[in-house]
Amino acid sequence: MQTLWKCSLSLAGLYGAAVVGMSAAISHYFQFNMVTEEFSRLVSSTAVLAFQALAILALSLYGSVASKNNELSQAQRWLLALVILGFHLGLWCFVYTVWAGLFELPLYWRQLAPVGGQMLILCWAGLMLLPWLRKNK
Repeated sequence: MQTLWKCSLSLAGLYGAAVVGMSAAISHYFQFNMVTEEFSRLVSSTAVLAFQALAILALSLYGSVASKNNELSQAQRWLLALVILGFHLGLWCFVYTVWAGLFELPLYWRQLAPVGGQMLILCWAGLMLLPWLRKNK
């Protein structure tokens, strides 16, 4: 599982860099060159990416430390891993689909944005269950 935490932390760094870069592009270029609807989609999807990147960063660090210290049960480790993987997949489905539609990027399937959003919601609900799973003694 250490590989999962490392990859997740690396991707959180990538997401953070994308947020900073897109935020600069939004404030210096896109606000003057997009219609209101497109601009709204870009800002809201970038906000989702920023919020989820912080959540992934925190959960990945927690998972790494808790696994080393054996603080989580097997079920908790697996649920946390599934939640983090779901966050990554949901982000890609949601944010990439929105951005692909706005910037005419390849591999654009409009139907993936709602799937990604629903996946993020389910992962947050899954995270809600994490503290209630018991550790076997």
